[in-house]
Amino acid sequence: MTVIVMDNAPENIRGELTRWFLELKPGVFVGKVNVRIRELLWERICVDGPADGAVMAYSAPNEQGFEPCLTGIPKRKVVDFEGIQLIAVSDSK
Repeated sequence: MTVIVMDNAPENIRGELTRWFLELKPGVFVGKVNVRIRELLWERICVDGPADGAVMAYSAPNEQGFEPCLTGIPKRKVVDFEGIQLIAVSDSK
């Protein structure tokens, strides 16, 4: 399962994502795609996507059961803490 959440998603990206996912709410996409499709869509989001940011979480064989990816959000980043993926938030304003 893959979940993608985008802030202020452009219409062209939303259209592309609705070919593969259900849009449960504006900017929230959920579906099950293979690795190749997931990586191609994420690359497109990173290149053509929103400046406000996007988050993707997908199933993975690890302790948490998923892997997170973030783009366009400078205040947040994924940090590996002893094998657990955490989100670090910078306090800069």
